[in-house]
Amino acid sequence: MSEQNQYRTVRRGVDDRNEVNDAQGNHIQLQSHDLKNTRDLRTLLLDAAYEIQSKPDFAGAHVYLHNCTLARKRVEAEVEQFKRIAQPRIAKRISVYDMRSPAVRETVSVLPQSVTASDLSRKPTTASQEAVMAYLLERHLQSLPGVSISTIAAETQASVPTIYKALNTYAHCLEKDPEDKTLRLARFGQKDWFHWIERTNRLSSVYFVDRSGAPRSSSRLAKDLARLGRDDLAIGGLMGAMHHLPEIDATAAPQLDILLHGSARSDLSFIEQIDPGLVRTKDHSDSAYVVVHFIDRPQSLFKSQGGQNWGALPDCIANMHKAGLAHQVDDALRLVRKDNRH
Repeated sequence: MSEQNQYRTVRRGVDDRNEVNDAQGNHIQLQSHDLKNTRDLRTLLLDAAYEIQSKPDFAGAHVYLHNCTLARKRVEAEVEQFKRIAQPRIAKRISVYDMRSPAVRETVSVLPQSVTASDLSRKPTTASQEAVMAYLLERHLQSLPGVSISTIAAETQASVPTIYKALNTYAHCLEKDPEDKTLRLARFGQKDWFHWIERTNRLSSVYFVDRSGAPRSSSRLAKDLARLGRDDLAIGGLMGAMHHLPEIDATAAPQLDILLHGSARSDLSFIEQIDPGLVRTKDHSDSAYVVVHFIDRPQSLFKSQGGQNWGALPDCIANMHKAGLAHQVDDALRLVRKDNRH
């Protein structure tokens, strides 16, 4: 008899985005997206237990964790603890699949029909005015020719109203070609930079400190980040600016700024992979060793060079400003103005 895959989806809430899917077949499938705390994990395991209890003819329950932000060891410990206190006839029928693990992804050959590629990647799909200007700034810094409105829309995936709002805000910086109907940034003064930086830095960042007593250097952490081989992660901040502007007045980056192409809901488990000693902190007065900044736009503007991904220079400058590196920001803008005069 062929198995039917008709799903009934129950959404608990907008914030945690957890979904329970009941499949007509020999096992129950439960999906969890962006699970971020032990309370939600325990609730999910209880859901699985209740479903098995109410459906004794089912072989078991398969629980899939997509983009879980809990440490993998914590997930394993919670599942083990739950199975110790649950009735054995229930516990042995619950299987948990943490989809961050390559081995698990290979084992699970067919995902439920309700899970799509977009659910797993969680890449931003809309662009803000700041994203439009980041694209034009990059072209300006690289002395690239003007582009049309349609090209800006295609490259940034911003709506036409959003594009026109951004262009109106920075109209005094633009140069238009009436013949081919293209435009480009002809100038971008210090006030314009700080206006763009201030609006860009409204996005939240996540801070990590070292509690091991033997912190790794930012250069070592950057090498470990490169070894992950992920195209959605890049170096930003002062280290990124030093890559783009070797003449900048700085000798070393006091912290590692990581740019993550995604939103504040993105999976941060990669931090544990580059250094298990890093601990997230909400106290910004702590001396952060690593700061993760979210590039919440469809186009990351990352560039790969020397085995490492590097964030766009405008993003690096914004990171430095957020870190309070006023002197380095001023020096970077001086060098940018110098380069654009040649």
